[in-house]
Amino acid sequence: MAAARRREPDPPTQLRGLAAAIERDGCPRAALLRGEERYFRERAIELFVCAAGAAELEVCRHDADDPEFDLTNLLNDLAASPMFASACCVIVRNAGGLLKKTAGGDAPLTRACKALLARDDGSVLVIDARSLRADHALAKAITAGGGPLLSCRKLWETPPPWSPDPRKVELVQWILGRAREVRVRLSADDAVYLAAATGNDLAALDVQLEKLRLGGGRALRELVGWQSGSTPWRVAEDLLAGDAARALAGVEGFFQSGMPSKSGGRRELNPVALSAILLAQVRSLARSSLVVAQAQAAGGSFEDAARAAGVTQPLAVASLRERVRARSAAEWLRIGEEVAALERRVRTAAGVDANDFARAAAAWKLTREPAR
Repeated sequence: MAAARRREPDPPTQLRGLAAAIERDGCPRAALLRGEERYFRERAIELFVCAAGAAELEVCRHDADDPEFDLTNLLNDLAASPMFASACCVIVRNAGGLLKKTAGGDAPLTRACKALLARDDGSVLVIDARSLRADHALAKAITAGGGPLLSCRKLWETPPPWSPDPRKVELVQWILGRAREVRVRLSADDAVYLAAATGNDLAALDVQLEKLRLGGGRALRELVGWQSGSTPWRVAEDLLAGDAARALAGVEGFFQSGMPSKSGGRRELNPVALSAILLAQVRSLARSSLVVAQAQAAGGSFEDAARAAGVTQPLAVASLRERVRARSAAEWLRIGEEVAALERRVRTAAGVDANDFARAAAAWKLTREPAR
């Protein structure tokens, strides 16, 4: 029986491994950075630049997409001894087109890179080539010398049918990890919203996290805008506020217009993905409403209960107060049970779609004035 193929680590895990190896052993002699996610390729290059600086190597940067790129200068840097250091670190971005075979065999850049790797002077080579094959002659030379081949693919942004929880997808987990790195407090449901509102653009998500870090305590949805007609947060608010007319219109708009996807202006219209996103928002709001309603029924204060539920942003607190005033603790318990039933159903073949949210809008409609 053939051995099972070993699963490749995700890009963040590969980057952490590279950082640990550099800290432990210094710069590898060479590395190949492949894959369509430029963010990860750039992070890997940053690791090499920092390590090369610490080792007092001369850093030579070249970018084949730069209008002023000169292949002769690149080949000279690969062949010549550095002027101001004992060795060099040559970084070549967007090198794929320069590595295609010619009638005479290997491309000039391939031959020059292999010659550098054959030298024993401590020089380092970093090749950034988005779609270079792992069986390319240069890739083989890099691995033969113990250098890593990093696969910098896009992170998965939608949950598979067999595990539909949007909080567990790679993109959301990356957002949570990155938020911890930059010291931004973010819940899993907030990360789901951020991913849906921004799309699978890691550089843009970094900008959004910086907005939150500098936001002075303002709510996530004040700082991070949504780019479709109906936001999942707004639809969830209308559903749980008992405004059936607005909720039905929001559900229809959300499932028709979808949410930003990862490229080319396309929008995510997969009902499975949209249902998972909307259900995550409904669950979060219903859970905090139940916690506060039960605490108040037991004699506690709204303010203490809201803090215990993790709701601290002014707009979110105001919305929570209105929701809780409109229903009894028993009603919130019933809604919580119905949300849990939807979550169980989303894990079955039947799934959850726009019709289920439309039925919820009718079931949760308020027919009386909010309690005073």
